[in-house]
Amino acid sequence: MEKVILKTKRLTIRPIQLGDEKEIHEYAGDKEITMMYWLPNDAFEETADFVKRNAAEWDSPKQLNFEFVLVYEGKIIGGCDCDLEHSEDHSYATLGWIVNKKYRNQGFASEAAAAVLDFAFTKTGVNKVYAQCDCKNPASFAVMNKIGMTLVDDSGTRTYPKTGITSGELTCLITKEEWKTLRSR
Repeated sequence: MEKVILKTKRLTIRPIQLGDEKEIHEYAGDKEITMMYWLPNDAFEETADFVKRNAAEWDSPKQLNFEFVLVYEGKIIGGCDCDLEHSEDHSYATLGWIVNKKYRNQGFASEAAAAVLDFAFTKTGVNKVYAQCDCKNPASFAVMNKIGMTLVDDSGTRTYPKTGITSGELTCLITKEEWKTLRSR
């Protein structure tokens, strides 16, 4: 797929690329991130590997994971992804986001998630998009609600690979039809 650049009121949302490592590591290496599956990155090299892998994915003709960075006033402040790899038949996507703590509580996650959700439905051919968060992460759950997602499962659990801690998980969903209805309002 050609590399897509999404624009919102305040953000440029573009594909991750080589050279983004330092700004991404600023939030990906933050030891206070406790509710992200694979973060924090303990070493800069982990972030560099992540960037290299995901930048290469954008050049793959069989791309299934679309990793974007959020650029605000010329600085990368977070990331958002649309991933079709969780679905064997690629009929649905999962959506995720992270924002540098210096830029949280300003609506950037909702703004980015809505734009990437639009991308998922218009560019990837999926009919459903899921998002999940730790049950102790009200900010992410609020983003899901704000972009029109509905809670479909509150009984899940997640175990964090870096800490071994198990916690509750919330799963939200929005269908393409629900998204179309919201857009037409």
